[in-house]
Amino acid sequence: MKSVKATHIFYFLVIAAFLGGIIGSAVTFYLLAPSQAGGGPNVIVERFYSNDTISLEQTITGILDKTNGSVVYINSVKYTQTIFGIATSQASGSGFIVSEDGYVVTNNHVVADASNITVVLQSGEEYAATLRGADPLNDVAVLKITPSSRLKAVEIGDSDNVREGRFVVAIGSPFRLQNTITLGIVSAVNRQLESESGYIIEKVIQTDAAVNPGNSGGPLIDMEGKVIGVNTAIISQSGGSEGIGFAIPINTVSKIYKEIIESGKVSRPWLGVTTVDVNENMVNTWSLGVDYGVLIVDFFEYSPAKEAGLMETISTPGKKDFVLGDIIVDIGGQKIQNNAGLFNALLKYKPGQTVEITVYRDGELKKFSVALGERPEGV
Repeated sequence: MKSVKATHIFYFLVIAAFLGGIIGSAVTFYLLAPSQAGGGPNVIVERFYSNDTISLEQTITGILDKTNGSVVYINSVKYTQTIFGIATSQASGSGFIVSEDGYVVTNNHVVADASNITVVLQSGEEYAATLRGADPLNDVAVLKITPSSRLKAVEIGDSDNVREGRFVVAIGSPFRLQNTITLGIVSAVNRQLESESGYIIEKVIQTDAAVNPGNSGGPLIDMEGKVIGVNTAIISQSGGSEGIGFAIPINTVSKIYKEIIESGKVSRPWLGVTTVDVNENMVNTWSLGVDYGVLIVDFFEYSPAKEAGLMETISTPGKKDFVLGDIIVDIGGQKIQNNAGLFNALLKYKPGQTVEITVYRDGELKKFSVALGERPEGV
C-alpha cells in the first residue's frame, strides 16, 4: 500500500508541474503581449531603439573609415609690414583632398593673403602648400601639395538631392583639434549666405552639426560618406557652435575647384560698369518710372556695356551738364532689384556670351544685346 500511494503522489506532482508550466506561460504571454497596455510595447520599442542605435554607430564609424586620410588640417601664416616691423598672424582651418596627386579644397578666408600655408594630413605628415587659385565670391580656394605617396580623395555627392531632416556629419579641426567629427541633421536647405566679398551664395545648407572656429573648409558629409557641402560659417553670439552652421553646396564648389585645377582661376562674366542701387530718394528726385534696378555711374576701360551702347551718368546732380545714366532693370529675363541681384544674374553666364539687357532711360525701357567680357583679376 505504501508503494501504491507513493506512485500516486509522484504522478500527481508531475501533472501539477505540467499544468503549472502551461498556466505560467499563458500569464507571461498575456502580460507581455504587444496588444496589451503592460510592458510589451516598451520591450519592443527598446529592442528597435537598440538596433537603430547600433546601426547609426556603424554608419558613422563607416564614414570615418571611408574618409580616413582625406580630411586635413590647414595652418596659414601671414606677414604684414608695420611701422614697428613685420607682424605675424596665423589662421587655421580644415580642408579635404579631391585628387590623389594632392589637390585640397578649403575656404578662401582660411588662406586669403597668406604668406605660408601648411597642410597636415591625418597621419601627421606636414606639407608646404601653394595656392592654386581662389574664388573669393564663393569663399572657395584650392591648394596643391606634393605628397610622398598617392592620397585618398573624398567621394563627392550631390547637394541638389539634400533634404531637411537627414543626418549629416561634419569633420574638421575646430580649435585646432584635428579629426573631430560631429553629428547632426540638415536643418534647412536653399539658404542664402553673404560671403566676405559681398556676394550672395545660393542654395546654402544649414545644419545643427556642431561647427566651430577651425571647421571652416572642412566637409559636410551625408550618411553614404559623400561630401555634400563645405562648412564655412556659423551664427553665434558666443563665438562657438550654437547649432546654426552653414555649408556651401558641393555642386557649386565642384564646378569652381575643377575650373581652378584646370586653369588656375575662375572666369567671371563682366559688364565693365560701376553701379549703385536705385533708392527712394532717386525715384522722388528724378521722378523715375521704376523704383528698382541699378544706376550706371561709370564705365571701366574697355567696358562691354559701353561698347553695346549703354549710357553712364555724366557730371553730378544739380549741374547743368548732368545726365542720368541708364538704370539696369532686367538681364536675360531676370528682374534686377539691386547690385546683389545684378551680380547673381551675371554669374549664370560665361565670358563671351551675349545677353539681353533692359534699361530704363528717359522714361522708356530699352533693350541692348551685350557681349560679356571676362572680369579682370582683382576687380
